[in-house]
Amino acid sequence: MKTLDIFPNITLFANLKSTMGHHIDAIIGRKAETNIDVIKKYQLAAAFEKEYTIIILFDDSMYHWSHILGCGIESESENLNWASPIVFQIAEEIGFEKYAIIQTNYFGGMGDQLASLYEHGTCLLKETEINHVLKELGVVTTGRNDEFDELNLGEYRAAEYYYWDENNFADERPNMIAGKVPEDYKYKFR
Repeated sequence: MKTLDIFPNITLFANLKSTMGHHIDAIIGRKAETNIDVIKKYQLAAAFEKEYTIIILFDDSMYHWSHILGCGIESESENLNWASPIVFQIAEEIGFEKYAIIQTNYFGGMGDQLASLYEHGTCLLKETEINHVLKELGVVTTGRNDEFDELNLGEYRAAEYYYWDENNFADERPNMIAGKVPEDYKYKFR
């Protein structure tokens, strides 16, 4: 994903479908370290791209598991939503040793993106460009792709699409596991 900084905290994303939004929070770790049974236990949406696993985080799901596990949702980062104890715990249970927490928020080419790199819950790189963090995670680019494009992250546009009960976008993709917000959360906490 090529970027062009135009104002502080606003970035123009040049190689994206310019009229579509992109709003995701995700954990990215190595596929070889991934315990799929844990992903299914927590009913998380996951995509598998090259040697990496992308856990797409959805607020309702994270709030539910935070409540059930008694684990905090407060981010240690002022700008990155899910750099929090619940995500650190889930990443550890999945088996990720080194992982990225990423966040995108843009529409029509305008917006921002941010990432931090962690190893066993300790921050190694804080609040920087996604491509920089993915490179440090080990993502290798080929051809004209940057790290973001190498993992096909432009295709995962909104977390909620992968947690819908009906017409879940993950159902149509062979490289994905569909997420689900547990039924008791949907009614108890709204």
